[in-house]
Amino acid sequence: MPEAAKQDLSARGTPRRLRGSELRFVGMPIGGVGCGQLYLGGDGRLWLWDVDNRTAPANINDLHFTRPPYPSSPFQHGFAVRVDDGDARWLDARGFPDVTFTGRPPLAEVDYPDPRVGIRLRAWSPFVPTEIEDSSYPAVFLDYAVESTAESTVEVEIAGFLENPVCVGSRHARPLRLNAAEFAVDGAAGVQFAAAEGSAENPMRPDLLLEDWEKPDYAGWEVTGNAFGSGPVRTLDRPAYQGEAGAFGMRMVDSHASAPGDDPGTRDGATGRLRSAPFRIERNYLRFRVSGGKYPGTCCLNVVVGGEVVGSATGSVSDRLADRVLHLGPWQGEEAVIEIVDDETGPWGHIGVDQLVLTDHAPQQPPLAELPDHGTAALAALSGDQIRTCPAATSWSSPTDVLDPAPGLPEVDGIAQRSAGVVSSKVVLRPGERRTIRFALAWFFPVPDREGLAFLEHSRALLRHYANRFDDAKGVVAHLASAQEHLLDRTSTWVRTWYEDSTLPHWLLERVATNTTTLSTSTCYRFADGRFYGWEGAYCCAGTCTHVWHYAHALARLFPAVERDTRERVDLGIGFHPATGQLSMRGEADRSPAVDGQAGTILRIYREHQMSADPGWLHRVWPRTRHAVEYLIGSDAEPDGVLDGPQPNTQDATWFGRNSWLSGLYLAALRAAAAMADEVGDDGFARRCRALADRGAEIIVRDLFNGEYFVHERDPAHPGSVNTNRGCFADQLLGQSWAAQLGLPRVLPVAETRSALRSIWRHNFVPRPLEYRERSPIEGGRIFYDADVPALVMCTWPRGGGDEAGDNWSVSYFNEAWHGIEYQVAAYLIAEGMLDEGLAIARSVHDRYAPLRRNPYNEIECSDHYARSMASFGVYTSLLGYEHHGPRGHLGFAPKITPQNFAAAFTTAEGWGLYRQKRTNDERSSTIELRHGRLRLRTLALDTPSTEPHAWLDGAEIPVRADNAERPLIAFPQQLTITAGQTLQLRL
Repeated sequence: MPEAAKQDLSARGTPRRLRGSELRFVGMPIGGVGCGQLYLGGDGRLWLWDVDNRTAPANINDLHFTRPPYPSSPFQHGFAVRVDDGDARWLDARGFPDVTFTGRPPLAEVDYPDPRVGIRLRAWSPFVPTEIEDSSYPAVFLDYAVESTAESTVEVEIAGFLENPVCVGSRHARPLRLNAAEFAVDGAAGVQFAAAEGSAENPMRPDLLLEDWEKPDYAGWEVTGNAFGSGPVRTLDRPAYQGEAGAFGMRMVDSHASAPGDDPGTRDGATGRLRSAPFRIERNYLRFRVSGGKYPGTCCLNVVVGGEVVGSATGSVSDRLADRVLHLGPWQGEEAVIEIVDDETGPWGHIGVDQLVLTDHAPQQPPLAELPDHGTAALAALSGDQIRTCPAATSWSSPTDVLDPAPGLPEVDGIAQRSAGVVSSKVVLRPGERRTIRFALAWFFPVPDREGLAFLEHSRALLRHYANRFDDAKGVVAHLASAQEHLLDRTSTWVRTWYEDSTLPHWLLERVATNTTTLSTSTCYRFADGRFYGWEGAYCCAGTCTHVWHYAHALARLFPAVERDTRERVDLGIGFHPATGQLSMRGEADRSPAVDGQAGTILRIYREHQMSADPGWLHRVWPRTRHAVEYLIGSDAEPDGVLDGPQPNTQDATWFGRNSWLSGLYLAALRAAAAMADEVGDDGFARRCRALADRGAEIIVRDLFNGEYFVHERDPAHPGSVNTNRGCFADQLLGQSWAAQLGLPRVLPVAETRSALRSIWRHNFVPRPLEYRERSPIEGGRIFYDADVPALVMCTWPRGGGDEAGDNWSVSYFNEAWHGIEYQVAAYLIAEGMLDEGLAIARSVHDRYAPLRRNPYNEIECSDHYARSMASFGVYTSLLGYEHHGPRGHLGFAPKITPQNFAAAFTTAEGWGLYRQKRTNDERSSTIELRHGRLRLRTLALDTPSTEPHAWLDGAEIPVRADNAERPLIAFPQQLTITAGQTLQLRL
């Protein structure tokens, strides 16, 4: 690697500021942990708005990597500004074309240059590591700092508007009334939006059948494109993989089954439209069945009146038809047409429709309070000289309309009329003065998508966690108004500690922090009973999956109590098999085993113990933890420390044969089990685990190391099973990587592991991955890389063997690059002293998410915001040389980058702070500044020995001694308890 490239990787750099075309894909998750998903766009506008439990459009697999979405919103909203009596302007790219965006998750800054008044938006939601309640508000603050550069006093007014966002989906299926009301609480004034039951004229006229498609052609319909074929498809002729259709008769519309092509991708790539002859709306509802993908606007059924879509519905990512209804009462007597649209070409890019009926028979629907998209939302101003509220404006199409709203009706029909509320705040600035106008946007949609989460225990009673704390969005605002300065101080302190006070490269800090925002997306939930739940990626693959989530280190390091509860409640509770010790790989959603998930969860239990303040939790969970280890040992037929039976795993297949990936994880789990057994006094079990781990390591090196890297010994009894045989597999050292994260004894010897790491770097880190794919012996695979940016390919074949990799479809994964595995390899490279190589792999992921390519805040695998990418936090801890064992009062740092002058944020079981060190000829010092919580300390491991250390706590010298018997260690004869605001200084 050229020296200049190495220096670029390690350079401190500056925060990335985006402008112009770099803003087009930006969507930074902004909101509380487990509160849904709201994006902040590059010009300060909010978008996506998946906070009201409406399942987002299908975004499975690599769709948004290859076709990144542009900002969109299901309703209108925005902010406008006026200086003195000048022109009103939108506070976004429409009004400020030179707007810039600087993202530093969990907050972002948007600058709006102006010759008279500088305006900077700081958008944030409270985020305080180790304090999950303070980090889980369903709200976002929008702070507009305004600074006068004029020579005289100026008046600045900022106004925000929001269309009523309540029941966005449900309002199309039942009569509703949308309402809005002003409110004032201590420290805030605003508008709360809600919805109430409406009524429909219901003379109970007989149903009118518009279409049932029980005919061979589309007579009466206009057909364009080729997706719908020449006529309705016979349900018996649909491809078998679509399953049972659930149609009323023998035929239906299906733009997949009717499309040309022999494979699903080709069929989904076809497009087309059906358009009905005009008809008169003579009933309150249109009832029909629909299936296919969920792409509002591009793959849907529309009812069009006067050229405007007045009702629309999509499938729900299923090929089984589901009943839907559209409320058309306000348009009775008017002429309409029905459009069936398939403009989508990606996965699930098709639609199925059956039997269109006009009816007055209202479908049986749940009470309003049980609808996932029912609740409240609030927009409020929390500062300013003069705050004005208008719960219902007649128009909001221009900045002037928003700044000078004309009052309208506070309650309107939910489907035929629209409503928006306005909140404004005005300040007067003296020359050079700077003030902040703060707005808060809060939401309260307590009922999650219970149907989509039906596999969870007690799914019919699920509520969002914030339903325990608040009654409505106004209540959220009231609480935040009273706690705003406290929450801002804690959040700002974390941001300052993570970014400003650190010496680490800005690009790396931004990339690691980006993946922590996954916690604030639709990938993650917190329920009212305290349970944390996570998809693999947004709405994709159920069950807080063990074989994916064990890669993700961020949650455990930031909110350790959440991970402890998940281990105990789910892995050792709901998903535990008492008879065998097996851990269900997806909780109650799939009780099957996954050997990597089993081993990874045992390792996580040890990690969660290390991130505890005392040993009580480990003692409580140890009996089931030991049983889980025994299950893993039972999968080892000899047992000899090497797995050789069926090995189901995250590659979506059951592997057979001996390999270092899964057996190495097994050995790491044994090392962790031995460490835990020591701590609970289970000495015999500790010895058994160590002996097995030692024996397994010997066998793996003897039988599976080919002199360069570790290979996979195929099982002749299962010749077609997926395997890497002679290939170089990126995850071959995962067990040793885990051991390095937890400070465990080695799983595999130094020489062989470093040789394998060099091989992975040489063979798998491909400069031009699309070119590699063209010559790969493996066919297919999803696209998670670009032509011109390097990527760590899953498995390459420097000694051949690609043609022997198995006959399961999942062998295509070997051509892919999974970011979580890339980060895992990067972290371990750094841990073993290969700093430049580790940084280069992590940087390649960062570069693939450059803003001109796609959304830089959404790392994708099987869907958006994929949990495995939180493995990037392991890169961070490797750079720190971080180690922590809360019950023992142990902390350690051995920085791998700029150790001569180093500073970085760290977290512990009960708090967090900043670690600094100097290593020069004139000074050898270490400093711990605790900025939140507390830290109990007995020993401190450092990167350099000391013979006569000295220590001071807040300037007062304290007893300390050196213990360099095995490695550099500082011991405190009396346990220290350091609290927030205190500083520990050491001179070595």
